[in-house]
Amino acid sequence: MSGDPMPGALEQTTIDAPPPAGDAARPWSPPTEFDDYVLMRLLGRGAMGAVYLAEDRLLARHVAIKFVDAGEGARERFLNEARAVARVQHPNVVSIYRVGEYEGRPYLVTEFARGEPLDRLPLPLPWAKVLAVALDLSRGLSAAHRRGLLHCDLKPQNAILTDEGAKLVDFGLARLIQGLAGEPRGDAGEAGAGAGALAPESERVIRGTPHFMAPELWRGEPPSKRSDVYGLGALMYYLAAGASPFESVPTDQLARHVQEHAAPPLARAAPGGDSPLAPIVDRCLRRNPTERYASGDELRQALEQLGRRTAGAPLPAGNPYRGLRPFDADHRGLFFGRNAEAGVVLDRLRSEPFVVVTGDSGAGKSSLCRAGVLPAVREGALGGGRAWSVLAFAPGKRPLAALATAVATLLRVDAAELSRAAKTDPAALADALGRHVGEAGGLLLFVDHVEELLTVSDPQERDAAQAALAELAGGRPGLRVLATLRADFLTRFAALPSLGEDLSRVLYFLRPLSPEHAREAVVGPAGATGLRFESEDMVDALVAAATQAGGLPLLQFALAELWEARDEAAGLIR
Repeated sequence: MSGDPMPGALEQTTIDAPPPAGDAARPWSPPTEFDDYVLMRLLGRGAMGAVYLAEDRLLARHVAIKFVDAGEGARERFLNEARAVARVQHPNVVSIYRVGEYEGRPYLVTEFARGEPLDRLPLPLPWAKVLAVALDLSRGLSAAHRRGLLHCDLKPQNAILTDEGAKLVDFGLARLIQGLAGEPRGDAGEAGAGAGALAPESERVIRGTPHFMAPELWRGEPPSKRSDVYGLGALMYYLAAGASPFESVPTDQLARHVQEHAAPPLARAAPGGDSPLAPIVDRCLRRNPTERYASGDELRQALEQLGRRTAGAPLPAGNPYRGLRPFDADHRGLFFGRNAEAGVVLDRLRSEPFVVVTGDSGAGKSSLCRAGVLPAVREGALGGGRAWSVLAFAPGKRPLAALATAVATLLRVDAAELSRAAKTDPAALADALGRHVGEAGGLLLFVDHVEELLTVSDPQERDAAQAALAELAGGRPGLRVLATLRADFLTRFAALPSLGEDLSRVLYFLRPLSPEHAREAVVGPAGATGLRFESEDMVDALVAAATQAGGLPLLQFALAELWEARDEAAGLIR
């Protein structure tokens, strides 16, 4: 991003901000420039301070900067926010970049997420949209809970909808679970879940947003994972019904009412009647915490299972883990951990005619494409007013013959004749497919293991095939090419005279699974088939193995074996 100011950037030397509590005689405003930042405009104010849009001149990017402008107590909570958010790195949680002080005032520099807070969306939202937002937020909350962090203030203003999905923001009231007074270390975050359990008098500090607070918080009990689940349930209710569960209750009666009355069923409050999402929301809002989902992770699993049923992705019979075999379209409902990567590849294909997914052997390149990208393309994810179809092949020993056979099957013409035409004219296949798709159709050609052009292919066939593929990837309307390539063949592939030109522009590097997404790959298929792992320690050990170099194939092999030895009666993988 350039250094030019955005519309609305301020030119004066200071930006107005309220004076700190108890210090009105010395009003303080942040300067427009300090350290490596240029403040551009005020984004909003809260109980703890003001948030500004700023430009990070060193890294040439926009950031959000939050200044504390209250007393020492708020300053302490601010530092807690900084420590808490820094522990969570997840695409559905706004990232923290830096914590500092200026003239004795602490500030927090975070990702500037472009989008709309959920309280500014036109409500109520359609059920499908509510589910999509809830999935994103539950994934972010799940990541926070696994790192010993509670949000404690889930509400529409603390979530934002961006082009990349929904993100949690503002952990200003978050509390670190481990070591928290009044909560046992053995089951961090669950103190107060039983009926009538109360924190010590000194710990009964009630904080939160009234219409999104769980009943136990009104009683002064310490927050827990289950109270966060309540908050997210109330947020889902708000999006689907256009109002919070107890919106009609007067504020002075709200505390007692929430503790004594169940939330109205969402199916009665939301337009369009019943939905499979309604029972999930209703469970989140149970008065008794033990009847709710135990954590953000458990809620995420329930929402993901619903998402697969809603999307109509059938679950194949048998072992949900693939062992040493790649996932394909039939296993889409069991493919976890690569949603973000599939979205990036699809977005690249919307505007670029050729994308090469590269990475280490065993990173899951073929599975990403076959189970994540290709089914979405068939469902119309590339858009552009075209009806898209998919054609797949692997080069093998005779790549031109393999390509011509795949195209001839689609066009219902003679493969040998098509192959002879391609040897004479590299554009012959692209011309034929261009005529086939016309103005209303679209075709994605998927080339799996394109490095076979360099390893097993006949040299004469290789030259003709790569020239034909280069024509197909040349940017003709309605034609796209997606390929997988092992990273250790990048240099040799770049040397191909036609297909390898400008390789850096078309590459997408598939990184190893992060611990967060490795966990999804471990627990997701089990949950989809109604099973769960015996312990979190077991899941943690599997996740740790998956994140080692070359660990993903071994993980799938181990999971397949564990599933075969499952305890069906108990529904457990031991």
